[in-house]
Amino acid sequence: MVLNNIERIKAPSKDMFYREYILPQRPVIITNLFDSSSLCQMDTLEKARTELTDIQVQVCPNYIANLLNATSADVPRMMNLCEYFDFLQAQPTSLDICVEYPTPQNLLELLPLNLYQDLSDESDLYSNMFVAGSNNYAHLHYDADQRNVLMFQVFGTKRFILIHPSETHKLDAIDQPNLCRTSGLFLENMSEAEKTDFINYTNAFDVVLYPGETIFMPMMIWHYIEYLEPAMSIAYRLGRNQYNRRLAQLFPAPSVDVQSLSLLLMDETVARSHHTGWLNKLENISSSLHGSESDRLAALNYLCLKIRGQYLGFEPIKSMRELTRRQTILEQATLYS
Repeated sequence: MVLNNIERIKAPSKDMFYREYILPQRPVIITNLFDSSSLCQMDTLEKARTELTDIQVQVCPNYIANLLNATSADVPRMMNLCEYFDFLQAQPTSLDICVEYPTPQNLLELLPLNLYQDLSDESDLYSNMFVAGSNNYAHLHYDADQRNVLMFQVFGTKRFILIHPSETHKLDAIDQPNLCRTSGLFLENMSEAEKTDFINYTNAFDVVLYPGETIFMPMMIWHYIEYLEPAMSIAYRLGRNQYNRRLAQLFPAPSVDVQSLSLLLMDETVARSHHTGWLNKLENISSSLHGSESDRLAALNYLCLKIRGQYLGFEPIKSMRELTRRQTILEQATLYS
């Protein structure tokens, strides 16, 4: 049922990658980016168990499932990979997962990034890792940090469904402190037929990633991930330009308005000539308000809504949640305009 509608290519030059994939926010799978890495030889769980036994990881409950009281009550805990593999073998239905854990240095040394690392600020680059058993998942969400991501599949297979931010109005985005950047739609509970309809409705990308392949996920893209079998991935989160970094620092939990505005800053030349005014204004307001954090965020959210309307307009409102969100922001207009 997977559409496999993401292009697979050999690693392009830096200029081509930036011009044809980063700027247009076009996902792609690179088949040979890490071919020289010794980690490419550890393409099965059994090989990883033998070679990576001492790698320490943090395991915790799947955050969405745990929020809904659907998984174990275990607190985050440290264990080595071999112990975690044993745990998965003993409890194959467990949704406990190693997610977004900073990649240990001894593992990172096995996977040097020798291309694309200096497309933007190389000092801003970092890496994290993901390991989980069959039937685990990442609920549909977008990331906060405004970084483009290269995710390498070490072993196992994962299904990725990626949705461009221009489709956000179809995704029932939740805007709550504990569930920002998260969709109210549960793909993990959909049948395959329902997923296919949803993918077509949202013009989504849908692909299975295999060991040795690297998927490029553009910044702020919505993504849902299924573990089709026990699998391990390592992500390089590329450095940002100065404008995306400044906006991300203002909004550790970005709203859908910030998600939209971040795309205006991707091209540093365009950002410098057309968008420094509103970015400076956001920073000035943020630094000038000395009340509560909620008041500061309310002021910034109101201004972001105005800026988004000015530069991008608005898609039709398709959920009561989004209608309520905008009404709440606009009710505060007399305080912050």
